[in-house]
Amino acid sequence: MKIDCHECSMYRTSHCDDCLVTAMLHPPGDVVEIDEGLGDPLQTLSGAGLIPTLKFRPREPAPGEEGSGAGVARAG
Repeated sequence: MKIDCHECSMYRTSHCDDCLVTAMLHPPGDVVEIDEGLGDPLQTLSGAGLIPTLKFRPREPAPGEEGSGAGVARAG
């Protein structure tokens, strides 16, 4: 999964401050790639309260603008 914080609707909000990507990378300067094999372990750790959850929510495209990178998560 590729995550671009600049494409997240929660970027620079209080939700961003408590996101997995921000907590682990303070926030990243570029796109972050999380190996698919880490999905389940990260969910287990966040479910136990040991790490924050991934709060990424894609931004809505502006009127007249097509969405960016369908199928690619872009996070915050």
